[in-house]
Amino acid sequence: MRKLWVAVAVAALAVTAGCLGGGGGPTDQQLAENATYDWDRETDVRVNVTGGEYSVVAAVDNQSDVKLASSDGFGGRNPLPISAVQFRYPNGTTVDAEDIDVSTANSRTVVTFPADNGTFAYTASAGGRQVTVPVGFEGSHELVLPAGMRVSFPVFGVVEPPGYQKTVEDDRVHARWDSLDGGTIDAKYYLERDLFLFGGTAGVLSVAALGGVVYYRLRIRRLEDEREDAGLDLEK
Repeated sequence: MRKLWVAVAVAALAVTAGCLGGGGGPTDQQLAENATYDWDRETDVRVNVTGGEYSVVAAVDNQSDVKLASSDGFGGRNPLPISAVQFRYPNGTTVDAEDIDVSTANSRTVVTFPADNGTFAYTASAGGRQVTVPVGFEGSHELVLPAGMRVSFPVFGVVEPPGYQKTVEDDRVHARWDSLDGGTIDAKYYLERDLFLFGGTAGVLSVAALGGVVYYRLRIRRLEDEREDAGLDLEK
């Protein structure tokens, strides 16, 4: 019983921390990190996932700021710890963290742009085989997964929200939405060779199970024959 109460108390503390915005948000060192962004894109927002991180390059159209948050897993939210922030003016001039105001408020990371029009870019962490990206800008979106990753097989792969068009270009899955205006983009993906390994393992286990069934049926049949030869068949 004591262990149960301890577990409940820990969960309550975690929930409270999430509701109060327990995450500290990005540091000055994170915001000032270097990154090289591809400013050319076919959609308003492009999310490029590479290994354990992702980058976002988004069109800023009459928008003075953006608010970004991550879920704490208990229904609360924390400021998104972004890094390597950059802003590109329409004339091509690019500025970094020194000219971009980043703060935290109401459990969110608040980025105030140096101009209402341009392009904003940042980097954030992604999981090993999954990513969650808050949608902070309206318009068309594109999600590009790491090379070799796939999402076609249910359970192992999924992309949300639905309503996207999927293509594979240069061994990378591209998911495109005509329009998004809130929520999150969530993706869970797998290496194609891992799926083959899983299928091979499942096949071996199935063959082994079938072989076991056949073996035991033959064993039972042999025992029945030995019993009959010994005159122990009581039904006769």
